[in-house]
Amino acid sequence: MEPSEEIRRVIERWTIATARGDDDPLGRLSTHPGTLMIGTDPAEWWLGRAAHVIWARQIREIGPFPVRATEIDAWEEGTVGWAAVKESIDWEGRTLESRATYVLHLERDEWKIVQVHWSFPTANTETLGRALTVTLDELEETVRREQPDLSASHGVDGTVTIVFTDIVDSTPTLARLGDAAWLAIVQHHNQLISDVTAAHDGAVVETQGDGSMLAFASARRAVVCARAIQQEIARAFADHSPPIRVRIGIHTGDAIKDAEHFYGTTVHYAARVASHAVGGEVLVSSAVHLLLQSTAEFTFLPGRDVELKGIPGQHRLYALASG
Repeated sequence: MEPSEEIRRVIERWTIATARGDDDPLGRLSTHPGTLMIGTDPAEWWLGRAAHVIWARQIREIGPFPVRATEIDAWEEGTVGWAAVKESIDWEGRTLESRATYVLHLERDEWKIVQVHWSFPTANTETLGRALTVTLDELEETVRREQPDLSASHGVDGTVTIVFTDIVDSTPTLARLGDAAWLAIVQHHNQLISDVTAAHDGAVVETQGDGSMLAFASARRAVVCARAIQQEIARAFADHSPPIRVRIGIHTGDAIKDAEHFYGTTVHYAARVASHAVGGEVLVSSAVHLLLQSTAEFTFLPGRDVELKGIPGQHRLYALASG
C-alpha cells in the first residue's frame, strides 16, 4: 500500500462540496448495492440505494454545512483506497470536532466511495463509564513515570532499539464488542506480543491496555520481530470482524544511563514514529533505515517526510514492505 494524493484530493473536494451544500458528493457515491453510509445518529445506517436517497434529502435539509477538513490521511492499494479525516464544524456559534473514514473503490478509472462513517468523538468516561489508555502519549508517560530497567536490552555499542505497538481503532471496537469480548481479544493480543518478542530476544518493557513498548539490543531483531508480530496478528484474527490491526513504530537511539535523557529522547521518538503508522504497518525511523538499508533481508517503501509532535523539523520515516 502507498500514500494516495489522488484520494486525498477526492476527499478534500468532497468535503468542500459538502460545506457549500452542493449535491456533487452524490455523484462520488458508488451505485453498488453494498455501498454503506454510517452517521452519528443510531438510525443513520444506510445501505445501497438508501444511501443516495437519504443523503440527498439531508443535503437539502441542511444546506451549506460549515465543515472543513483539518487533516486527511489517504492510502491506496490496487483498486481499493481509504482515507481518515479529522474535521472541524462551525455550527450555531460552536466549533465541533468530528472525524470521518472513507473506503473507496476504483470504478471505470474513477474513485467511488463505497463506505463512509462520520462520528463525533466522545470520551470513554461518558460512553463506558471508565477511563482507558487511548494514546501512545499515555503509554509513553507510564514508561517515563515507572522508568523500567532496560540495561538487558542495550547493545554492545551502547544503543537500544525501541518498538511501540498498539491496536488501531480500539475504542470503537470496544464499544461495539463490549467489555468481555474486548478483554479476551486484548489478552490474546498481549500474549501473542509477549511470545513473539521473547522468541526474538526482546523484552516487553511495558503494556498498557492494547499498547506495548518493547526493547531490543539489535535493530535487526526488532524489525524481524515487528514483522513477525504483524504476521501472527493477521493469522490469529483472520476471521475477526471488525478487523484487529496493529500499528508498529521503531527507533534506535543511545542507551544513555541518565534515565530522564533516555526516556525523553529515544522512547519519545519511537512513540512519535508509531503514531504515524497505520494498521498493519511497521514504520521505522531514518536511524533504523540507515542501519538496515543494505540488508537484503528487508525491503522498505520510499520514505515519507512527516512532522513529529514535540520534535522540531521534518523527519523521514520508512514503511517495511509487506510480504
